Amino acid sequence: MHVFMGNMLACVVKNLVIKLLLDSKTRRKKGSQMIEEGLLLGLSLVAMMILLTLLSDLIATLKVAYQGSEGALDKFIVEVLGEDLDAIYNATIGQISGG
Repeated sequence: MHVFMGNMLACVVKNLVIKLLLDSKTRRKKGSQMIEEGLLLGLSLVAMMILLTLLSDLIATLKVAYQGSEGALDKFIVEVLGEDLDAIYNATIGQISGG
């Protein structure tokens, strides 16, 4: 998707540069406002796609980090606090239930 957006952005920039660098004779001719509005809409659409891609990448990174930290917390609880939790369970609920 990044390659597609890069190609689209390059095409839009190329068209804008060509439009801006035309010689003075053709620059004097008035162009259609629809073409100008279309270029502006296309450029804003490309910018919005780039921002949405960056935002989705950030959310995906946060999700992976959260899942990794969740696994680390589970591992910590089982390995480090496992014996202590067993002792607390046996001292409290184990005595109540008779187990």
